[in-house]
Amino acid sequence: MAQPTVDLTIRPLRIDSDAERALVLDLIARSTSVGHPAWFTFELLAHRQRESAEALLERLAVSAAQRETPKREVVLIAETAAGELLGFAWVSTSIDHFTQRPVGHLEDLATVLGHEGKGVGSALMAATEAWARDQGLSALTLHVWPANTRARALYARHGFGEETIRMKKNL
Repeated sequence: MAQPTVDLTIRPLRIDSDAERALVLDLIARSTSVGHPAWFTFELLAHRQRESAEALLERLAVSAAQRETPKREVVLIAETAAGELLGFAWVSTSIDHFTQRPVGHLEDLATVLGHEGKGVGSALMAATEAWARDQGLSALTLHVWPANTRARALYARHGFGEETIRMKKNL
């Protein structure tokens, strides 16, 4: 697995940071443009992803205001020692369809343009796995667009394998 080419830290998002919230919103919109099926428009996916990200940030803000630690999800931020934000991973707890047991689910992972392939994604993946283990979860799942070869290669390097292939036909 790639070692980061820059010294970085992975830590939970600071909900009171405008820059970190903006990073999540900007990168989550970009993540929809990578290899999605033709029947989804970029605009539709970007809109839906933004809605999801805004709802996530609102949940985290409510937890922070109530001085609670979110137990079911976390946004992890990758940053350099100088404070440059390089990416994020959003991981939550869900129920595995087959085992009916709680598992971690990587909702989204994205890095800033120009930092792809430099180990930031690998560092975020390692932190995501550590979070899931700390929650007592025995597995980590994710969804990825079939044509998103860069992400699929990252996930494969981290031990992920295909479990099912979801197919769809628009009617």
